[in-house]
Amino acid sequence: MLWFKAWLETRWRFGLIVGMILLAWLAPLWLRSFHLRLPPGVAASRIWLGVHLGSLIIYVYSAIFLAGSGINSQTTYGATSGFHGSMLFTLSLPVSRRRLLFVRAGLGAIQTSVLVAIMVGYTLLQRPESTSALQALVFLTRSIVCTMAIYASSVLLACLLDEMWQIMAGFMCWIAVLALGFKFNAVSRISPLRGMSLISYPIAAPMPWTPLAASLVFAGVLLCGSVLVLQRKEF
Repeated sequence: MLWFKAWLETRWRFGLIVGMILLAWLAPLWLRSFHLRLPPGVAASRIWLGVHLGSLIIYVYSAIFLAGSGINSQTTYGATSGFHGSMLFTLSLPVSRRRLLFVRAGLGAIQTSVLVAIMVGYTLLQRPESTSALQALVFLTRSIVCTMAIYASSVLLACLLDEMWQIMAGFMCWIAVLALGFKFNAVSRISPLRGMSLISYPIAAPMPWTPLAASLVFAGVLLCGSVLVLQRKEF
């Protein structure tokens, strides 16, 4: 029942992101139908770079948009009209808040990983050079691990803030991390945004263990913090 409830809460978000991915895939076909072509002399590598950067944006968007606490749902309604009935129903269930969080966060993490895997495959298929199976597996692993750090931060924000503020706060936090990474080398070395990028770590480069380890630690700490916040929060 809890997994089905979590699916009902996330299905429209998941469908929206799938629609964004399909739109990105179909864009080249639409350009041809309108007789629009790329300027002559544009290298294939530059086109692929745009595809890769777009994929990174979808990673971040999926992680922030699909995260939730399992309790704070329908809060756009609650901000103006009191708590929604679904939240009161959830709190009345004979289930611990920790389990509610793990089920909701677990389903969102699975959905995010599926979307990341789809975009990783699309990115590597569009890559001008060939990619081995091992290189694809390494890139998929580091993309999912680094994305989970972003996802965990959004889960914590979902425990602290209403749904309408969670997404905006999530984007602001990671924009700040990106800006700090340009200014401070220490932040850049451990940033999940750098670990998932083929610009910072090309496909043939060794596994970037520093940002991966930092992402795992970051995700674990934030998930533990989310449990503590949710157990002590008064609704």
